[in-house]
Amino acid sequence: MEATMLVTGITGNVGEHVAEHLIARGCSVRGAVTNTGKAAHRWGSKAELVRFDYLDESTFDDALQGISGLFLIRPPSLADPNPMLPLIVRAKERGVKHIVFLSLLGIERNPLPPHYRIEKYVRNSGIPFTFLRPSFFMQNLNTIHRTDIRDRGDIFIPAGKAPVSFIDARDVGEAAALAMLSPELHANRSYTLTGAEALTYEEAAAIFTRVLGRIVTYSNPSAGQFRREMVRRGMPREHVNVMITLYFTTKLGLAKRVTPELEHLLGRKPATLEQYVQDYADYWR
Repeated sequence: MEATMLVTGITGNVGEHVAEHLIARGCSVRGAVTNTGKAAHRWGSKAELVRFDYLDESTFDDALQGISGLFLIRPPSLADPNPMLPLIVRAKERGVKHIVFLSLLGIERNPLPPHYRIEKYVRNSGIPFTFLRPSFFMQNLNTIHRTDIRDRGDIFIPAGKAPVSFIDARDVGEAAALAMLSPELHANRSYTLTGAEALTYEEAAAIFTRVLGRIVTYSNPSAGQFRREMVRRGMPREHVNVMITLYFTTKLGLAKRVTPELEHLLGRKPATLEQYVQDYADYWR
């Protein structure tokens, strides 16, 4: 029987591209989603869709049935990683042979974000793993921060003046798919993934200004200002706190590192921030 890959977060920034690359390479894909009807509009017959919820263990067995590889992602709404442990335990019991986990840049030295404990859960399970530790996703700028850029011409992020090695989620999705398709090459390895250059948010704002043809600034709010504004907009406080923790590590300069690992995995140069802004320009218009 043909092996099937389970992709959690198949409707998200990275999971979507993981699935696309797996399918393009002839792999059978099952997407774990909270709403199969909604996801069907995107995937049609290209991927099998199954209802899945980290907080409902009764959904695990259907998702894991016949699965060879698992692309694992922490939903942004899940600030507490403990509900992910039962899935990892069940994956071991059901014979999953490889887990590719979307982790976080520098997490091996930072126990505060939930990704640290999730890596530990996966490692302790005994399932061969690949940890992808990417830098700040460019696509956060057209999702979480889209409204500020589009309506106010402002990158509203409390990250200070340190450089960031921005990375395109499309590249990360391709790297994850390649790791899943060749587990023998990537088992029990961790990759620090970055773009090809590190830019400050001031430099990023200048790129937006040039490509969009209108002024975009970087206001660099304090953590307190950011927290109050995000909570006022209705974002769960726990989610906001995770974001502030991540942006604080950026402020400390921990996101400026540039590595060649993504280029080695892809066999080409990573996408630039300028190319990303050009490709996604309609999001801010």
